[in-house]
Amino acid sequence: MSKAVVCVLIATAILCLIIILSPLNLKEPKGKGLNRRLGYKILEHAPNFDPLIIVTKIERETEKKEQHDEHSPPRMLSTTSTVSEALETYQYLTSGGRLNTTLRLIILFPLLDREPKDGVVGFNELEAWISQRAVERLDYVTQVELDSKDKNGDFAISFTEFLPQFSEKDIQKKDMGHGEAGWWMEKFDTADIDHNGLLNFTELRDFLNPEDSKNVEMLKWMLRDKIKRMDDEMDGKLNFDEFEDHVYSTYVSYMDFETNGGNVPDAKDKFAELDVNKDQLLSPEELIPILPYIYPGELAYAKYFTCYLMNEADDNEDGKLSLQEMLDHEFVFYNTVHADGHQESDDEHDEL
Repeated sequence: MSKAVVCVLIATAILCLIIILSPLNLKEPKGKGLNRRLGYKILEHAPNFDPLIIVTKIERETEKKEQHDEHSPPRMLSTTSTVSEALETYQYLTSGGRLNTTLRLIILFPLLDREPKDGVVGFNELEAWISQRAVERLDYVTQVELDSKDKNGDFAISFTEFLPQFSEKDIQKKDMGHGEAGWWMEKFDTADIDHNGLLNFTELRDFLNPEDSKNVEMLKWMLRDKIKRMDDEMDGKLNFDEFEDHVYSTYVSYMDFETNGGNVPDAKDKFAELDVNKDQLLSPEELIPILPYIYPGELAYAKYFTCYLMNEADDNEDGKLSLQEMLDHEFVFYNTVHADGHQESDDEHDEL
């Protein structure tokens, strides 16, 4: 193989890697984009990934996923495997180095049309694909953090490995201000389910992405931390006025979008439904049921992104997407790749 060919392949791999790992740009291009039907800035703080552009090893990878033992540890993604996948995207690039979205959608369609394989893609099929891409991204980011912070190679991270800037004196002060050593230590201890002073892969993923955690204690910690910003009476709970002023409007925005303008309970009804013990206050535990609406993570956004794609591309309104409908709206699926610039974000997921 000539040096020229090798150089082209390496350059292509780097370009594709940039495409695969590039942040999701939600800047609305020329009046058309992700926010067109979303009302209250639904995707303003959407996760930094394009769920439809992750390239897989078509049939081989699909079969592996189907045969994967559900008790096996999560797949550890690496930069090496990502580069390997990036090389496979060569066929999807035009001579100008741009993604051939038409070809990509044609290749992708049979992977989406799985259950049932009926020539159209339903909501559940599309959501399953996008959710899996979200899980893969969470795993990838977690693995990168683990690899970079695990100095002694024990496949776990101690507090000092993750946050070496804090001294023992800082930790002993137990300053609970946001971002202080005590605040970080409390979050670390909550994620440390087995209380061994180390975060394994799953615990680290919960620590990095508490809104996507299955650890109930992690969810409660996050909600307690968020409630502090709106708890005027400083009792660790929300009364009705605080709920209505700080939480309900965000909840309604997502519900309006998810139900396509359907019936959404009013503030009083929703408060009463959440107030399980009827003490006229909402505790962090009682707010967990609406967590995906008031503080959505990667997995929640996967659902909203699915709703968005279905709303935009389902021209005949049958609740399913044909290949032609997807091709007719390929910009909707890939506008984040073609758009220039990057969205600036402040505090991620600051709805709550």
